[in-house]
Amino acid sequence: MTIISTFIIGFSIIIAILLWLTYLLFIKHENKTWITVVSCTGLLIGLSVAQYNHYSFYEYDIDPLSTIGYRFLILFLPTVFYFFSRAILFPRQKITALHLAHFLPLLLAFLAPKEVAVPAAFLVGAGYCLWLTNIIYGLRSVRKRFGLVFFFFGFFTIIAIIVLFIGFAAADIGQAYFYHFYTFGIGSSLILVTGTLIVFPNVLSEIDEVARLRYSNSTLNNIDVEACKQKLEQLMNTAKMYQNDKLSLAILADEMQITTHQLSELINTQFDTSFSQYIRRQRVDAAKQLLIDEPNASVLSICMEVGFKSQSNFYSAFKEITGESPGNYRKPTTE
Repeated sequence: MTIISTFIIGFSIIIAILLWLTYLLFIKHENKTWITVVSCTGLLIGLSVAQYNHYSFYEYDIDPLSTIGYRFLILFLPTVFYFFSRAILFPRQKITALHLAHFLPLLLAFLAPKEVAVPAAFLVGAGYCLWLTNIIYGLRSVRKRFGLVFFFFGFFTIIAIIVLFIGFAAADIGQAYFYHFYTFGIGSSLILVTGTLIVFPNVLSEIDEVARLRYSNSTLNNIDVEACKQKLEQLMNTAKMYQNDKLSLAILADEMQITTHQLSELINTQFDTSFSQYIRRQRVDAAKQLLIDEPNASVLSICMEVGFKSQSNFYSAFKEITGESPGNYRKPTTE
């Protein structure tokens, strides 16, 4: 079991570094602020340090639970997880002095024995996981396509609850088993996060859009929704703005003379999809027509003409929406 745990530790640290670089450099959404960057950095560094502490136990027989630093760390992780999740879901809500009370459990690392501090850390962590899962589950009525995302979050919560029981049973199951289970829990969570981002690369932006619809006041009260829908359809069907491979929510909103929040809500409520999915469908629909009308045109040229930046993105979107590849779609059917 020690060999497996050591492998998971190394894998977790590598995944944490890759996730941090991905969030910092490649994931783009309008609500990425200094709070999300700092809390994401703190969370991933904290998980990596926790795993290294577990490695120290396996390799050097050092007991992390006996140190104030490790107890502080496992109390710090739930708090920074809360602030990252909160900043992603509710970016327009300001942090008040009351929110700083979430740091109070950190005092247990210095004031309470490990028999109290360790269970408290896992209890707080499981509580935050349930809080996040409840919020995400509350979005189901607004965005039905989050079914698989709900699975990921549900599984994530199950892991958190299992780790909670491990935290409470730390004194009874023995230190070795505690570190093994906690190592597996961190590794599994990082794998789930990575899997979610691979399957749903735009998940953070989409969750933000839906959360804003679910938990905020409507931004469409002062605009003519039907006129905006007609303007949007004209920009897609006549002006063919989807052909712009740099098209963004801000660019399209400026063209429509409304705010980005209004455009996001308009697309979500009137077309039951997100901005990114809406544009992908517009591009795929145009590609479907071109594949039939221009049988001699290459798939790559059609891909570029409708606004996709790469052929791989085009194939992925086309397969997701139509259920088949561009080549198969183009093949003439025979009786």
